[in-house]
Amino acid sequence: MEAGKKRAVIVGIFVFVGLVIFVTAIMMLGKQQKLFSKSIQVKAYFKDVNGLSAGRNILYSGVKIGTVKKISFVRTNQILVLMNIDESSQEFIHKDVEARISSEGLMGNKIVMLSGGTPNMPVIEDGDQLHVASGLSTEEIMSTLQVNNKSLVEITDNLKVITKRIVDGKGTLGRLLTEDTIYKDLNTTMAGLNDAVVNTRRLTGALSLYAAKLQTKGVLSNDLVTDTLVFAKLRTAVTEMNSAALNANQTVQELRQASAGLRANLDDPEAPVGMLLKDTLLADAFKETIYNLESGTQKLDTNMLALRNNFLFRGYFRKQAKRERKAQKEKEKAERQAQK
Repeated sequence: MEAGKKRAVIVGIFVFVGLVIFVTAIMMLGKQQKLFSKSIQVKAYFKDVNGLSAGRNILYSGVKIGTVKKISFVRTNQILVLMNIDESSQEFIHKDVEARISSEGLMGNKIVMLSGGTPNMPVIEDGDQLHVASGLSTEEIMSTLQVNNKSLVEITDNLKVITKRIVDGKGTLGRLLTEDTIYKDLNTTMAGLNDAVVNTRRLTGALSLYAAKLQTKGVLSNDLVTDTLVFAKLRTAVTEMNSAALNANQTVQELRQASAGLRANLDDPEAPVGMLLKDTLLADAFKETIYNLESGTQKLDTNMLALRNNFLFRGYFRKQAKRERKAQKEKEKAERQAQK
């Protein structure tokens, strides 16, 4: 009897300890899954849940605020996800919050991540539908990483080829790094460019000084730019010079025409000038006429001298000479007064 009681006591103790462990596990699991806390239920429609399952955590700003209750198909490419949100976290989550499928780590379990929300919006309520944010899935991220890795490998291979060509002295950059001649030519070119820059600065400074001098008042250039009267006179002078040039051109044309006509008359024996130059009889007659005029002039001078010495006209010529001397003296007197 004593052995049976002892065995029963031991069994009872083990059963009690097992019940305690079982109740503790249930309490811990319920606390972890928030089975015994008050919650509200919200929903969201996803095109792809990426392996999300019921019981997964819901995080907001990195804090667990609930769990996924149920996942079900509504129609193709539309999956309903029901979520339990703790009432204690309700006041911090607003209606414009966005939900997306994420992972706990790069390859961890799928969870629902809530983000966003503005304080001026109302808080979520039981039965609300959350907005779904468009995001990249893990598969898309891995695919993008694979493409980027391939591109990086190609870039690395190209860099190897380029650096090898540079080391071997091929191409412009390789020759520049390996050949001293190109380096010297480049230095010479740079020195020439520096000289050109210095000369340009000097020229610019000289132009600035010249422009400053042009703006000095009283200088002809400044008067031409600022004084409208001087500019008008200059324009009038230019206009008159153009008119004079046109008149000179017209006079030259007339002289050319006259010389052409004179040349034609010289070549024409019927013209008066041509007759004077080519007709010998007319020339002899012209010479004889001149000779007769000279003879008549000499005779007329002799007669005038005889007339002046005649006593009848001597008084007249004396009075005339006296008037001429008086007029000459008055003229000289007027000139001296004008000089004073």
